[in-house]
Amino acid sequence: MIVASSLDPTSQAWASGEVFGYMTAAAIGIGVLWWLTRAWRTQSTPPGSDPAQAARGKRKRTWFIAGVSVFIAAVASVKAFASYDPEPRAIETVAADGTEEYPVIVLPELFDRFRLLKGEDATRAEDEVLAGRKLPHSIRTGYYDQDADGSYDLFVMVNSADWDPKVAESKATKSISTEFRNLFTGAKARDVTRFDPGQHGGGLACGHVTGPDGDQTLCAWSDAANLVGVRHVHETDLAAAARTTVALRDAASS
Repeated sequence: MIVASSLDPTSQAWASGEVFGYMTAAAIGIGVLWWLTRAWRTQSTPPGSDPAQAARGKRKRTWFIAGVSVFIAAVASVKAFASYDPEPRAIETVAADGTEEYPVIVLPELFDRFRLLKGEDATRAEDEVLAGRKLPHSIRTGYYDQDADGSYDLFVMVNSADWDPKVAESKATKSISTEFRNLFTGAKARDVTRFDPGQHGGGLACGHVTGPDGDQTLCAWSDAANLVGVRHVHETDLAAAARTTVALRDAASS
């Protein structure tokens, strides 16, 4: 389950922060060690004692503390290296078969039991969804009817690096988990859950959102260039909505 948070434990910044934290703690520990042992390391030579032997004793004590310091630094380095495991950036996503080329999204006229609304039906659906609001010009939309009554059952929003440089920039810096966290937090989604994204790889997640007549489901898929949101107006079962979203993704990917 995805937990909405301003902190992203999957990001490279988070991983780098953990590395910095381990190394900073080690540096502080080493500094404290040298401060606490300063009197022991530099204790004065008793009267009548051999100065050369006393000097050797000081060197041995200093080298002992230096060895402990090296050990602390080595342990911290190992822990820091082991902790550095950020999620890849979205642009690094590959398909399930290892293919690196991302699919170009072209919304199909038909898929599964759904038909893409056109003309007056599409205009009416858009007026109902947006209610006078304006979406960014870079977002392409589609409305699908499931039961041939002319009203929409799916609302699709496509963001792609193919035509929006801002999406390309985001894909180059953010992980898919970060993209989903931002999208679902903005939509005030609940119970957000990851699902198998299918043959095209990347990520797929769905969660519950509140609609005019009760709960609806919002799903999203992401790959190296695309971030697509699919709002299921009459579906509240997350797994069923995920299957429909995968079917749309397969039909829309060329």
